[in-house]
Amino acid sequence: MNGVIEPGLAPGDLSAPRRPRVLVIARNYPNNILPTLGIWTARFVQASTGAADPTVIAPVPYAPPGIPIEAFARFRRVARQRHENGTVVHHPRVLVGPGYLLHSFEASLGYPSVRRLADRLHRQAGFDLIHAHFIYPDGVIAARLGQRYGIPVITTEPAPWLPWLRDYPRVGCIVNEALAHIRVVTAVSESLRQNIAAAAGPTVATEVLYNVADDETFRAPAPGERWDPDQILFIGVVRHVKGLDVLAHALARLASRRPKLRLVVVGAAYYRGYQKDEADARAVIDQLGLGTRVVFIGQVGPAEVAAALRRSAVLVVPSRRETFSTVTVEALASGTPVVATRCGGPEEILTRETGRLVPAEDPEALAAGIEEVLETREAFDPGHLRHYAVSKFGRAAAAARLESLYARVLTNRIGRSHDD
Repeated sequence: MNGVIEPGLAPGDLSAPRRPRVLVIARNYPNNILPTLGIWTARFVQASTGAADPTVIAPVPYAPPGIPIEAFARFRRVARQRHENGTVVHHPRVLVGPGYLLHSFEASLGYPSVRRLADRLHRQAGFDLIHAHFIYPDGVIAARLGQRYGIPVITTEPAPWLPWLRDYPRVGCIVNEALAHIRVVTAVSESLRQNIAAAAGPTVATEVLYNVADDETFRAPAPGERWDPDQILFIGVVRHVKGLDVLAHALARLASRRPKLRLVVVGAAYYRGYQKDEADARAVIDQLGLGTRVVFIGQVGPAEVAAALRRSAVLVVPSRRETFSTVTVEALASGTPVVATRCGGPEEILTRETGRLVPAEDPEALAAGIEEVLETREAFDPGHLRHYAVSKFGRAAAAARLESLYARVLTNRIGRSHDD
C-alpha cells in the first residue's frame, strides 16, 4: 500500500509479550484550559490502561495570534503535550471554521496535522489499533490512518447519527466511505446503537460500549455524612436539550408544598452557541419567581461534583435526549437516587430500586417523581445504589469490556478482516 508507515514492531503481533498499543483520537478530551471537556473519553482511556498501552491525540482548534476573543484565544494556551496518569496526551492544532460553516470539510482540514504527528508516533511506538471517539471528524481521520498503517480501527460514539447525517448529506457520504475501513462502531447505549445501525446499514458491525463511571471520585457517603432533604441537584451543560427549563417548571409546582426546597445547578455553557440556552433557562427561572430557590454554581471539578451529589437528596435529569447519562451513574455511585426522563440512556440504567423514570417534557410528571423520591428517600440504600452502579459501569467493568473488544478486533473475531 502506498504511503504505509512501517513501525519498528509489526502491529497486531499478539505473540509479542506486551499489551496492544492503541492510538486514541479524540477532539473531545480534557486539557489544561478545558479540564472537563470530553471527560468521558479520558475515562475510557484510563480504564483501558490495564489491558492496553494508549497514546492520545486530542486536536484543538488553531487560534491565530492577534485574535482577542477569549472563546478562540484560549486554545493558544492549551499545552502541546502533557502526561495524564501515565498516558501521553498530544494536542496538535487543526484548522476549523466558526460553528458549522465548514462542517463538511473538518476531516480534510484536520487530517494533515493529525497525520504528521501520528506518523512520528507510529514510527516510535508501532500502534496495533486506532480507537477514535465520534465518527466525524475523528473516526474519518482514524479510518484514513488505519489504511495508511495497515491496522484496524474502531470508533466509540456518544451522539446520534440520525437526523444529523440526513441534515448534512455531504458529511454522510464522507462517513459512509470511512465505514468501509472501520472494524466496529461502538455506541454508549443500546438505544444509540439502534440509531447508528439504522443510519449505517446492516453491513456495519455495531455493539454497545457503556460510558465509564469514575468510581473513585464518586464514592459512597462517609459515616456520618448526611444528605440535605431540601436540596435537589441538576448537573450538566446548560443547553435546551438538557431540560433545565422543564425542571424549573417542576420546581414551581413543588414550591407551595415544599417551601424550603431548592435547586442547585452545576454546569455552564462551554461554547458561545450554548450561552443563549443558558440565558433562556435563567429567564424561565426568573419568570417563575424561583430566583431565590435556584443556585447556579457554574463549572466545577469532579471532586466538587461528587461532593454536591452526596449532599443532595436527589439528582434530577430532566433531559429531552440523553444517549447515556453518565451523571445518573455518578449519582448512584455516590449513593444518591435519581429522577430522570425517558429520553434514551436513562432507561438502560435506572430501576425502581435506584430511582424513578418519568416522561420527557412533562413538568407535572417530573414534579411527581421528585416528590415520590423525596418522600421515600430513606428507603434508598446508598450501599445498594453504589454496588449496582459500580458493578455495571465502574472502571473494572469497563476495563474488562475494553480488553475483550480490543482482543476480538486484533484477532479478527469482530467486524471486517484485514483483507476485506
